[in-house]
Amino acid sequence: MLLYLATDLEDTRWLSYIWEEFARINQAAFPIRILPSHACPETGERLFYTRELSPGVCIPNRSGRPPGEEVLWLSHQLFILANTWVADEPFACPYDLFWNAFVFLSRLEEYLSDQKGKKSNSYSGNHPRKDKATFGIPVVNHLFNALEAMIQKHFPGLSFGAGEKPVIEFSHDVDYLQKTFQLRVKQTALNGLNALKAIAHPLEFSRLTKKTLRFLFSNPSYWCFDYWEELEKRYNQHSVFYVYVQTGRKDWKSWLIDPSYNLTADQRLPRRLKSLIRAGFEVGLHGSWHSATDENKLVQEKDLLEKSIGGGVTKIRQHWLRYEESITPRLHNKYFHFDSSLGWNDRLGFRSGCGSRHRPYDHANQQPFAHFITPQVIMDANIFDYGAGQIASLQRQALQLITDLQDYKNAYISINWHQRVKNEDYAWHELYEKIIASYSTGGPRS
Repeated sequence: MLLYLATDLEDTRWLSYIWEEFARINQAAFPIRILPSHACPETGERLFYTRELSPGVCIPNRSGRPPGEEVLWLSHQLFILANTWVADEPFACPYDLFWNAFVFLSRLEEYLSDQKGKKSNSYSGNHPRKDKATFGIPVVNHLFNALEAMIQKHFPGLSFGAGEKPVIEFSHDVDYLQKTFQLRVKQTALNGLNALKAIAHPLEFSRLTKKTLRFLFSNPSYWCFDYWEELEKRYNQHSVFYVYVQTGRKDWKSWLIDPSYNLTADQRLPRRLKSLIRAGFEVGLHGSWHSATDENKLVQEKDLLEKSIGGGVTKIRQHWLRYEESITPRLHNKYFHFDSSLGWNDRLGFRSGCGSRHRPYDHANQQPFAHFITPQVIMDANIFDYGAGQIASLQRQALQLITDLQDYKNAYISINWHQRVKNEDYAWHELYEKIIASYSTGGPRS
């Protein structure tokens, strides 16, 4: 059977994008044809998307309205842009489901803010939306589920697939292989700031102050590959190691921000990466700060990594999650199949409002990119660096997030624990062990 989507939109490119993502993620087992409402056949299965109430099943068209800063919560799992709610007319859906899905999935709010020179820099605190709790909800998946339920109710002859088991891409950013001066400065500053935040609580302040001083002067091994390999093999999992590649001389910013090791100067790391690949693990590029906007640098890094491991690289995550809206996705689209840079540095959650792999949207050319986003929704630093004072609560949230994946069709996310954090400087690995145990069917292998 065929579903007609009849609309009064003049330009349906964004609507086609949302429908294609919905059909793939929710496994719509029927074709759809988008037509002007005046050209829609009078018989057959018809879903209207129009500004005025149309005959049959109709969703209100409130597209083009600026996202604004306010949201309206319809339940603890679903929120919408406040200006897309329709109060009076009896539409099949009381809000513009399609426009909401597009704004959130395409990250239109970030794009428009970026065009005004107000960049998020991968920190949710810089996002124009006021209610930051919304990032804890995969709202697009809930909107897609609502659309599927509506179609099944009004067009029972149209069917959907059952969906696949949730997939977690376990991953590790390889930032440091040993403690460098730069890392001592950055991590000590962050630890010290967290200690100051706890100054009103003497016991916690004392604990964090000792931790800060211990980090400053300790020198443990940061070569933790064996631990991750052994742990993940026990649970039949194989993670992705995102590896940094140094090319050329560094300026002050890359000296301070980027990792300090040199992949090509010492064969120990390439040998270890090759052994991981032989064991079923993957290697992706951990792009440097400048490679997010410098095509030549990105290509050099990718080529050197591929030569070092003797194979192709299809996955990328930018260091510090740097993502420039007008440049980075175009570069990733040219050279990679999968990108997991879209996450937050300062919080858990869904930056695109989606817990499934999806194509990012090219707003400048009004079409989807060809590569896929694997949303990074949990990173160790979200909890242990930026979650001072609420670490226990955030750990519970992370575990609940994993449990909730089963509520979304074809959930596919990335979680990121840095390679170095299995040592006394950090000891962040225990939560990772809980996550992999709760996710993996049948528990560890004996």
